[in-house]
Amino acid sequence: MPVNSQNPQYAEHIDDWKMMADALAGERSIKSGGTLYLPKTAGIKEAEAAASEDGGLTPEQARQLYNDYKARAIYPLWVKDSLRTMMGLVAKQELEIQLPPALRALEQNATPDGFDLKALWLRIVSALLTKGRAPIVGDFDGSSEPYIAEYSAESGINWGEGSNNGRRDLTLAVFEESRDTGEGDEFQPVTETVYRVFVLRDGQAVVRLLREDGSAVEEDEILGRQSGDNLQAITFLPVVYVGTTDNNPDVDEIPLLTMAQAALKSYQLSADYYTSLHYTAHPQPVVAGLSDDADLRVTGPMAAWLLPEGGTANYLEFTGAGIEATRKAMEDQKNAALEVGARVLDVGAESGEARKARQDDQYSTLYGIVKQAAAGLEQMCRYLAEWRGLNPDTVTVSCEPTFSRADVDAAMLQILSNLRLAGEVPRQVVYEALRKAQLTELSDDQLDALNEGGDGLTDEA
Repeated sequence: MPVNSQNPQYAEHIDDWKMMADALAGERSIKSGGTLYLPKTAGIKEAEAAASEDGGLTPEQARQLYNDYKARAIYPLWVKDSLRTMMGLVAKQELEIQLPPALRALEQNATPDGFDLKALWLRIVSALLTKGRAPIVGDFDGSSEPYIAEYSAESGINWGEGSNNGRRDLTLAVFEESRDTGEGDEFQPVTETVYRVFVLRDGQAVVRLLREDGSAVEEDEILGRQSGDNLQAITFLPVVYVGTTDNNPDVDEIPLLTMAQAALKSYQLSADYYTSLHYTAHPQPVVAGLSDDADLRVTGPMAAWLLPEGGTANYLEFTGAGIEATRKAMEDQKNAALEVGARVLDVGAESGEARKARQDDQYSTLYGIVKQAAAGLEQMCRYLAEWRGLNPDTVTVSCEPTFSRADVDAAMLQILSNLRLAGEVPRQVVYEALRKAQLTELSDDQLDALNEGGDGLTDEA
């Protein structure tokens, strides 16, 4: 098998990860995807197929129909705005860290780019919300200082597990990287795609750096610590696939995927909606009953038509029924996005094992994701401790989220505002929906106080 072989689960989820990346990037990235995210209408396809330089639309004019159709569409930033709101809640939480002296540098300098352990934890939470997966790799630099490298879900193309004394252990992890070849200059570097391969070979952890054709970029390295003249190899791969429900290599659900899908459907519907409004505002003139050589003149400030005898003129207009149906469908997508936001923010009234059991049975919530991200970091720090010959039991990285009810209510109201539901859903309806979801027991007046400025929601029916 070639080094760029993909795990079946990777191949199954890569399109979702790409869509989530585009959703976070915003409208420009979505529109650059062209027909991947906004298919052409049957009418546009027919116009392009019938286009010719001899008559009717030219090929360029036919192509412009789709460009205009796409330009009218609006992609809502529900995912990006909701993520920002949720991360604001997470940033207020405390991360409990206990490390042996040899690893304490991680607290202030945990990543290759110099961020501390809490910043890395926040990155992982963000990745879990939007990708459902955050691979991390531990290592030591040339000064024997520990660090943790974060990889994107898209870069972890392959992995494998094997049996070890009755346990399922990670035996293979392959990451796609971009490497500077050194052939360019400071203004225009030349890069190549390489693959960092972690593998257990004869019970020893080995890292390889390979090109796409399988040739080695550098010599294979056995991972371990020097003990006198001997290298004491580690017997595990220093790789953790942090997930939304557990930290095994299997791909977990993406908490905000449904919101991104709703936003994408709203984008597609908006193209039809605003195109319909365009043609409603600019009806198509139709003139009938004229011979080919008839003299049609358009005069006057209001473009009055002078028709020969027997000629008739009218406007071809939309009736409006389809426009209203499209608008209602767009509202349905907003409500679907709202449900996702409420579900992820659901911290529940209960605590401890009751909450854990409920969440395990249903879906990933912000509470569980925060704890899972901390657990993944703890596992990695334990790996680094073992690598250095230290007791892994001396390592603690944990978080017990203490989301206040007021903070959650305010966050939900912010998401409502971001979804632009405020101006189209009565205030009382929104508040009642929050209470039904057990997100709040606050009164309307109390919720009004949380709604900053009072302009995010409306009293109008």
